[in-house]
Formats: sequence, C-alpha cells, structure tokens
Amino acid sequence: MSMPSASVQGPHHDPEEATRWFNQWHVYRSIVDADWMSHREIFDAARAWVLTHHPGPFTLLDLGCGDAGFIRRTFDETGLWAYRGIDASQTALGKARDELAGARFQFQLVEADMLAYLGEASGSAGQSFDVILASYAVHHLPVREKQEFFRLAHARLAPRGSLLFADVFRRDGETRSEYLEHYSGMMRRAWTGMPPEGLASTIEHVARRDFPETGEAVAAMALEAGFRQRPRELFRDTTGFHRLMAFMKDVGA
Repeated sequence: MSMPSASVQGPHHDPEEATRWFNQWHVYRSIVDADWMSHREIFDAARAWVLTHHPGPFTLLDLGCGDAGFIRRTFDETGLWAYRGIDASQTALGKARDELAGARFQFQLVEADMLAYLGEASGSAGQSFDVILASYAVHHLPVREKQEFFRLAHARLAPRGSLLFADVFRRDGETRSEYLEHYSGMMRRAWTGMPPEGLASTIEHVARRDFPETGEAVAAMALEAGFRQRPRELFRDTTGFHRLMAFMKDVGA
C-alpha cells in the first residue's frame, strides 16, 4: 500500500473535513481502543497534573472534545466542578452526552469550531477557565491559526491556569514530508489489527490534514502568545510523535 501524496498546497482550516473523518466512528474508536496514539497515558499524565496544580474546584474547557471518552475516567475524582466541551461534530457530541451522563461535575457541550468559539468568547466579559485542554486538535491548523489558538487560549485562561496541549509532533529536524513518511510507516508496522480500508483512510487523512510542528516551534508560539515560561513536557511516547505539554499562565499575565 503506497502512501497518498501530500498536497503541495499549504494547510487551510477546514473543520468540516475533520468532522467528516470523525464520522467514520469505527475507525476512530479502533485507534483509541488500541491506544495507538497513547490516549491512556496522556490522560493519566493530565490527571496527575491537575491533582498537583489544581487541587481545589476548577473549571475545564475541552477544545475538540470528540466523544469525551476519557473525561470521566480522568477527572471524576479530581476537583473538576464544571466542564465545557467544544466540537464541530454532531456525531462526537452525541457520544459525549452519553459518556458524561451521571458525571459528578456539571457539563455543557457546544457544537462549534474550536477556533471560532475561542474568538467569539475572548472578549473582556467572556468566561475564563482554570484548565484548557486541547487533545489532537491543533495540528490540523495552519501556522497563523496555531499562533491565534495560543493567543486566544492564553486570553481565556484564569491566572495560574493551565493549557494542557496533547498533539502529534514532528521530531527535531524532521520536515513535514519526512514526518508523513515516518508516521505512515509507523502506522503500517504498529497499528496491527486495523482493517485495511480503515488504515488506508487514516493514512490519507494524515497526508491531507496533518501539519504538526516541532516541540520547539510550539513552545515559541506559546511564548509569543503571552505564556512566560517554557512548557513542561508531561508525556512523550516511544515514537516521539505523541506528546502532552503543560503551559501555565502567570498571575500577572
């Protein structure tokens, strides 16, 4: 199976494209259930972070929340008291509503593009959040919109708030073309058990929609957006592709 050639055009933000892929529910679930993108380890690390840095009652904004499949498992026994999940997929939000039924915290689900939501809600009267979570949602954005994401997320965080940023990363010195070759090769080797049509669909999605940054580039964007400290890396898997970083907002920021 050959990897589809990457588009020569630069990325553009297309929430409908991401939503269409998400609606292939069985493909998405197979990736999560097999832990091929280290969801379990990432959310375990997120839980450890909030238990240490947000021990009291806190609010959580989940951008690109998907089906919220890890939220109760991660946060039910923490200080979380109010959760808001944002996603452009009706399919995902329907699953999230079922997942969160009976949660110990309040929850609200909003159908919206995450960047548009942040932009509309970033005024001085907008609500701030103690924790913002973005899980595998930002690497689809072009650079200018990644920069805007960090600026708006910083504006929406309460003082001493945390941005928990889980995503796909290019390794140091790796070009996008090299990333596509290496990542698709990793999927073919390691994602055993996925049906061939699901694997082909996922590789095509990656080739069309993945524009990940290196860790250094992400840190630079966050610093430019107003975060004053370099991020803490909370998790990195053995491939180096899947990572969780924490960015904290200073009191005076």
